[in-house]
Amino acid sequence: MKNNDLTLKEVSLKEIWQVLMVNKLIITSIVALFAIASVVIAINLPNMYRSEIKLLPSGDSTSSLSSLAGSLGGLASLAGVNLSGGKQGNTLLAIEMLTSRSFLEKFVVKHDLLVDLIAAEGIDKKGKLTYNEKLYDFGTKTWIRDVHYPKPVIPSAEDIHLRFSEILVIESNAKTGLVKLSLTFFQPFIAQQWLTLLTQDINAFIKNKDIIETTKNIDFLREALAKTENKAMQESVYQIIEEQMKTLMLAKVRDNYVFNIVDPATFPEIKASPKRALICIATTLFGMLLACMFVLIRHFYRKSLSR
Repeated sequence: MKNNDLTLKEVSLKEIWQVLMVNKLIITSIVALFAIASVVIAINLPNMYRSEIKLLPSGDSTSSLSSLAGSLGGLASLAGVNLSGGKQGNTLLAIEMLTSRSFLEKFVVKHDLLVDLIAAEGIDKKGKLTYNEKLYDFGTKTWIRDVHYPKPVIPSAEDIHLRFSEILVIESNAKTGLVKLSLTFFQPFIAQQWLTLLTQDINAFIKNKDIIETTKNIDFLREALAKTENKAMQESVYQIIEEQMKTLMLAKVRDNYVFNIVDPATFPEIKASPKRALICIATTLFGMLLACMFVLIRHFYRKSLSR
C-alpha cells in the first residue's frame, strides 16, 4: 500500500514538472511582465528620508510634593488641585500628546504645514517639493480634492493625524527612559525641521500647562494659608508653596522642560526607502508563483473536465 502511495506521489510530482515545462513560455512571459512592472513601479516611487532625534526626560522632578500634600488631608483634592506632578507623568503625557489629534492639528496650523503634509508627493531634481495638483490648486490657493461626505475638502484633524501616523514613529525605552522620535518625509531638510519643531512645541506645551496649573495651585494654597491658624498645617502649606515656586521657576526659565536633547534631529543624507531592489525581487518572485499556479490550475481543471 505504501509503495502504491509513493508511486502516485512520484507520478504527481512528475506531472506537475511536465506541466510547468510545457507551459514555460507562458510562465516566462508572466514573470517578465511582473519584472518590468516592478521596475517601473520602483523607479517611480519617491525617495523617503528619515530624520531621528534622541531625547531624555529632564532630571528634575516634583514628585516630592506627593508626600507633602498628604499632610493637607483632603484640602487640595476638594479644591481640585493636583500637587503630585512629576517627571514621569509629564513624559508620558508628552508622548501621548505627540500622537493626539488636537496637538498635531495645532502644530500644523501654527507652522502652516498643511499643504506640504497632505499634498506633497515627492521632490524634483533640485530637491524642491512637488505636489499633487488634484488635491491643491496653487493658482487659487484652495483645496480641490475629491472627497465624499462627511469628509471635508479641506483636510481635517483626522487627516492630519492619519498622515502623521504614517511618517512619525515614537520609541521609548522603559529602562533608560530614552525616547527616540523618527520622521520620514520626501525632503530631508523638512524631515529634520519638523522633528525639531515637534520637540520644541511639545516642550513648550507641557511647560505652559504646568505654569498655568502651578500658578493656580499657589493661589489656592495662599488662600488656604490665610484661612488656617493651625501651625502644623501652615508649615505644610509653606513647604508645598516653596516646592510649587521651584516648579514655576524651572518652567519659566527652562526651554527643554520635559525632554533634554541627547542627539539633535539628524539631516538624513541617505534615503530610508523605497528598497527598489527588494521590491523588484519580491514582485518578480510573486509573478513566478502566480504564473505557476495559473498553468497548474488550468491544466488540472481541463483534466477534470475531460474525465
